[in-house]
Amino acid sequence: MVDDDKLQKLKERIDTAETTNTPPPKQKKQSGAGFGFKISTEIIAALVVGVGIGLIVDKYLGTKPFGLIIFFIFGAIAGFLNVYRVMRRIEKQ
Repeated sequence: MVDDDKLQKLKERIDTAETTNTPPPKQKKQSGAGFGFKISTEIIAALVVGVGIGLIVDKYLGTKPFGLIIFFIFGAIAGFLNVYRVMRRIEKQ
């Protein structure tokens, strides 16, 4: 009798734990506009950072166009690398 009560209480505790600890539902697929916004944001942010660093380098080192050109290229490469990473992450989902 006592064992049955303990087993019943344990079963109830397991049931409540299972219902409260269920994993969250998987995200819905992103819409086309949301996906495009994410990709464009990745590229633009990397380009802005690259151009900003290039302008700062040109100002302090006195290399007028070269810092901007070099860091613009680095920013573009970084932006496309970020897009590639986002695409691989979405592909795995």
